[in-house]
Amino acid sequence: MLRNILIGLMCFLCWGNLIAQTEQEEPAGNLSTPQEVAHQHIYYLNEEFYDLDKAAAALVGDPKKVTDKIRDYAIKLKQIFDGKGLMVREDLIPDNPDYIDSTSGNAVYVLFPDELPEIYITRPMVGKNKRAKQYADYWRYDPASIKLIPELHRAVYPLGSHYLLELLPQGGSSFLGIKTWQYLAILVLGLIAVLLNFVIWRLLNIIFKVLANTQLGRNHFDSNIITKISRIISYLVVAYVVFIFFPVLMLPVWISYYFLAFLRVFNTICAVFVVLNTVELARSYFEAIVSKTESTSDDQLLPIFIRILKVVIIVIGAIYVLDVFSVDLTALIAGLSIGGLAIALAAQDTVKHLIGSVMIYADRPFQLGDFISSGDIIGTVEDIGFRSTRIRTPDSSLISVPNGSLVDMVVNNMGSLKYRRFNTTIGVAYYTPPVLIEKFIEGLRAINEAHPRTKNDTSFIHLNNMGGSSLDILFVVFFDTTDYADNLKFKEEIIFSILNLAAAMNVHIAFPSTSVYIESMPEKEGQMPSYGAAELSEADQQMQQFLSDFRKKYPDAGA
Repeated sequence: MLRNILIGLMCFLCWGNLIAQTEQEEPAGNLSTPQEVAHQHIYYLNEEFYDLDKAAAALVGDPKKVTDKIRDYAIKLKQIFDGKGLMVREDLIPDNPDYIDSTSGNAVYVLFPDELPEIYITRPMVGKNKRAKQYADYWRYDPASIKLIPELHRAVYPLGSHYLLELLPQGGSSFLGIKTWQYLAILVLGLIAVLLNFVIWRLLNIIFKVLANTQLGRNHFDSNIITKISRIISYLVVAYVVFIFFPVLMLPVWISYYFLAFLRVFNTICAVFVVLNTVELARSYFEAIVSKTESTSDDQLLPIFIRILKVVIIVIGAIYVLDVFSVDLTALIAGLSIGGLAIALAAQDTVKHLIGSVMIYADRPFQLGDFISSGDIIGTVEDIGFRSTRIRTPDSSLISVPNGSLVDMVVNNMGSLKYRRFNTTIGVAYYTPPVLIEKFIEGLRAINEAHPRTKNDTSFIHLNNMGGSSLDILFVVFFDTTDYADNLKFKEEIIFSILNLAAAMNVHIAFPSTSVYIESMPEKEGQMPSYGAAELSEADQQMQQFLSDFRKKYPDAGA
C-alpha cells in the first residue's frame, strides 16, 4: 500500500515537473501585448533564465525606469503568485496589442479576476485628450497595482513569515523539481504540524470539558462530542499554520496550487464538521430545556429545526468547496432549478407529504405523545417527520402514515381530552313500580356524587326512554381523568356499584325479551314480584344501607 502511494506521488511530481520545464520562447522585449508583459515578468525570474532587470522592466514598461524598488516589487509580485498558488496561463492572456476590455471599455487586462483582482495590466494613455483615448505602444502593470504589492505580499506571508524568505537558501541541488532544502523544510513543517496538533487538541479538550462542567452545561453536554470538536478545531489551527508558512517553501507553483486547494477544501470540511457537532451539542442542551415545558410543540419542532439546520450547513459547505474549484455557481443553480422542477413534477406525492408535514405543524391537530385514532389507525404519536408520522399501536407495532394522507383524514385526538365520558343505558324491567324506579335513580345519582373522580356538575341521570323490552335510564357521567387505564378502572367501579345497588333494591335489569301474559291461571301464581308498602319500605332501607356503605368506601368524595 505504502509502495503504491510513493509510486503515485513520484509520478505526480514528474508530471508537474514536466509541465514546469516545458520549453518557453524568449520574450521579444517590446511589451507590445498583455501576454508579452506577463511572459517577460515570469520568464526572467526563472532560475534558468534569471534576469531581474528585464523582469522588472515588465512592471514599468521601460528599462530606463527600473529602480531597486521596482526590482524588489518584481520579485515580490512573483512570490505573491507562487504563494497563492496562481499559475499564470500565458495561453489565456490576450496577444493583441489593441486589446480592449469589453466591460470597462479600456485597455485593461486582469490576470486573476477572482483571486487577485487588484493586479492588472494596462496600456498607458498618451496625450491630454481623454475622449480620443490615444494609447502608448507598450503595455505594463498598472501603477495602482504596483503600489499594492507590499500590502498584498504581507497578506500572503503574514505573521513575519516573509522574513523567512530571506533566511532560507534559494539554490542547491534538486530532485523532481524540488530542492533538497525544500524536502527538509517540508519534513520539519510536517513534524511541527503533528506536534502542534497533539498539544492544541489536548489543551482544547481540557478547556471545553471544564466549560461544559459549569452550572450552565452540567449533565447536558456529551463528552464524546466535545472531544470531536476539540480534535477538529486543532486540525483547523494546524491547517492555518501550514497555510501561513507553506508559501515560504517556494515550491513550484503547480504544487502550491494543488496543495493550497486541498487545504481550502480540508478547512471547509473541518469547519462544517465543527458546526455540525456544535449543533448536536446544543441539541442535547435544548432537549433538556424543552422537556421541562408542558407543551410538546417544541419537542416536535426541535428535531425538525436541527435537521433543516444541518442540511443548510452542509449545503453552504458544498458551495464553498465548489467555489474552490471555480465552479460556476450561477449555471449550477440554474441547472439545479430546472432539474428540481422536473423532479418536483415527478414526485408530486412526496411534495404533497412535505406540505402535509408543514400543515401538521401549523394546525397542530396532535402532538408527540397524543393518543389518536383516524379510520382504522389508532395509537400513540411517536414522531412527526418530513414525510410521515409514526404511530405506535396498542399491540406495540409501529405504523408510518404519510403526512399528506393524514392531513386529509378525520383525526380524533384523544390525547387532548379534558375528561373521560361514561355513557350507558340501564334497562329496568317494565313491571318495576315507578316509585321504586325513582328510588333507584336517586341511588344512581348518589353513586355519582359519592365517587371521588366524577364531575357532579356535568352528569345526566334520568329515566329517558320506554324501550321495547325495558324502561331505559340514561346514565352519563364524566371522570376527572384523561388516562385510558384510569378511565377503565373508574367505569368498572361504577358498573359494579350499579349492579350492587340493583341487587340490594331488588330491581331487575331487563334484557331484550318477549313477555306473554296470561290473564288467569288459578293453579299457579304469576312470577311478577309483589311491591307493597312493606316491600318499598324495605327497598328504601336497603338503598340507604348501600349508599352508607358506598360513601364509607370513598370518604374524601365531595357532595
